[in-house]
Formats: sequence, structure tokens, C-alpha cells
Amino acid sequence: MRENNLAYQNERNYNDIPDSPLLKKSTNTRTAGGVMIKIGKNKRLKLNTSQNSSRKKKAHAAKGTVISVVVLAAMAFLVLFRGLMIQRGYEKLEMKNAQLAAVISENQKIQFKIDKTLDLKNIENVAKNTYNMGEPTKAQTVYINLDQTEEVKKVSSNNSFFGGISNFFRGIVEYFS
Repeated sequence: MRENNLAYQNERNYNDIPDSPLLKKSTNTRTAGGVMIKIGKNKRLKLNTSQNSSRKKKAHAAKGTVISVVVLAAMAFLVLFRGLMIQRGYEKLEMKNAQLAAVISENQKIQFKIDKTLDLKNIENVAKNTYNMGEPTKAQTVYINLDQTEEVKKVSSNNSFFGGISNFFRGIVEYFS
């Protein structure tokens, strides 16, 4: 009976079933997923056949597909997140450039005010009006004569390596003598 029944061709599944006199008296019912074996009145046991093992392979392949989809989604998320971080960096850079332009404009305004206050006419007006100063008279002018003769002195320099060494030893000799 066991050799002719397709349910018992798979030895691996057959060996999992305990061999009992109750099983030998039971009737077998074939189902789409395997063989249902009646054990007792209301108890049934389902045996896996090659169709069911192919379902396991399909389920395993489906798990692999799910894992690959999750990995692909994670990689897409990382690419989008990286793009977002780059965009935020560009926004910060633009904000800093705008602040730099405002500071440069303010510096130019301040430099213009400084140049305006250092104008000779402005200084003369402040001196005359604020400090009651006037033009100097001839009596207040004093001339100083500096007698300087124009001389050119040539300084000998020993910038070469050996000239530096000879100057070093001359300095030592002069120090000890």
C-alpha cells in the first residue's frame, strides 16, 4: 500500500509520522497542499508533499524579494536624505553670503564717513570754528636750519658663507683679547 500511494513517496515526510496501528486503519484524503491523514475520530494530520515544499521555496523567494525591496528603499532614503542635507548647506551658504554683502555695504558707508571727516577743508573748519584757531602770522613762523652734509657710506658686507664664518671667528678673537 505504501509503495503505490503518492503521499508516501517522499520518505522524509513519511518518517516524521509515528508508525501506529491507528494510522494503518485510518483512511487518507488528498488535499491541494498534501495528504490529510485521519487519526482517530476528529483528529487529522497533514503531510507535506513536493507541492508544499515548492510553496516553501516560493515563500523563501518572497522573503528575499521583500528584503531586497527594503534594502532598495533604504538606499533611496539615504540618497534623498543626502540631497536634503546638501540643499540645507546651500541655504546656509546663501544666508552667509547675504550677511557678508550687508557687512561689506556697511563698511563702505563707514569708510566714506571716515574719509569725509579726514578732508582738509573739514579739518580747517573744525579748527577755526570749534577751537578758535586762525592762520599763523609771520612772527609765529620759526625756521630751523639743519646743517647736514650729504654723504654716502659704503658698508662692506660679507654675506657669503665663508665671510660669515670669518666674521664669527674675528668676533671671538676680539672678545678674548
